Amino acid sequence: MTGAVSIDGGRPLQHYITRLLYAVVLVMPLHPWLGDALVIIALLLSVWDTLRYRPLSKPASWLQWCVLGFMGWSLLSALGSAQPMWTTASWLYNVGMYGGIYFLTYRYLREPEQWRVFLRIFMWSAFIVCLVGVYQYMTTSMELLKQWVDAAHFPLLKRRMFATLQNPNLFGEYLLIVLSMVGTGIFQGLKEKRWRLLAWMVLMALFFLICMTLTYSRGIWLSFACVVVYWGLTIDRRLLLSLLIIPIVLFGYHGEVASRLWSLFDGNDTSAVLRWALWDSTTYMIADYPILGIGWDAFWFEYPHYNYYIQAPDVIIYHAHNMFLNMLAEIGIPGALFYFVAIYGHAVYALRLPKATISNIVKYGIGAVVVGITVSGLFDHDLFSHQVSVIFWQLLGWASSVLYTYKKRGNKPLENELTTDIKN
Repeated sequence: MTGAVSIDGGRPLQHYITRLLYAVVLVMPLHPWLGDALVIIALLLSVWDTLRYRPLSKPASWLQWCVLGFMGWSLLSALGSAQPMWTTASWLYNVGMYGGIYFLTYRYLREPEQWRVFLRIFMWSAFIVCLVGVYQYMTTSMELLKQWVDAAHFPLLKRRMFATLQNPNLFGEYLLIVLSMVGTGIFQGLKEKRWRLLAWMVLMALFFLICMTLTYSRGIWLSFACVVVYWGLTIDRRLLLSLLIIPIVLFGYHGEVASRLWSLFDGNDTSAVLRWALWDSTTYMIADYPILGIGWDAFWFEYPHYNYYIQAPDVIIYHAHNMFLNMLAEIGIPGALFYFVAIYGHAVYALRLPKATISNIVKYGIGAVVVGITVSGLFDHDLFSHQVSVIFWQLLGWASSVLYTYKKRGNKPLENELTTDIKN
């Protein structure tokens, strides 16, 4: 949604909101509560800006209508759950924040220089997070790490990196999103021969890749391999050759990385068996509540009614470990359609962008992000994390701002942009 009126008196306020959005990009991966506080302050200032200077107009694209549809339907789902007080409060904290950061970023980051600043902060924030991860990896006690290590099946696995993202899988999902954007930026830099920029971007990408490996998250590894396939099919087919490293690791290296990779083909470890049981139970939830679902964030208290696998009342299952089944169960089929059309719609709509620097990064970067979360979403539901989802929805808001600006210009390249095609 964009303002129909802009009065010069509101420029300082809009400047403050923009700076707050930059701060959210930096802080949210490091400290979610502080990031939430910044989002709330930006929302309050935006309300004042709307009332005083820039009235809202209707959404400019069907993408925004889908986001609003997801927010509205999930609210109805929350209100109709078995514990409406809890689910409505969770909706406010989670979905309210997702929609808030999406529309704030969409509305206030409209200039090419702002888009570039966003990407730079996005990268440097990830670098700081990974530094924290390295420190944590070297110093965290083994007692804390036992909850994420199946010692019976992986005796060589002693520790996993999680940094500031609560657990290794969430950290892996975050790095999957980051590497999807950074990798696309590197391909664009190669096309434009920006060697000085590439020097530090490539080093950062390698650092991120090492940290992703040390999460020992098999679903994330597989997801990143699919991102590489996507890049190979859309940017340069020679990238597909890089996947040859996987069989080399499997057959030539016998450490824990290879052990985790081989386990992808073994359905006997505890996590695989648990997932099959969870998915089966979740299908019954969907069948019982196809329209409104069981309620936003209601999985943890509804699942015991469908559980036939884990006979332990002290074990709480918070989500279905499958993004698609979880959304269908919690907000029903219509709500899930709004949710996924909003996400995939940004990737599809970006394909219309012209050949230019930022537009190429949006076109192929958001596509890579969506491919990554799709594959990882088949095995887990990392967007269940408030922290990861706020990061993801702010990135979608940034992409939506780029899409809107190019649409207003008739999809013509902006001034001072190189009109190179990233594809070979």
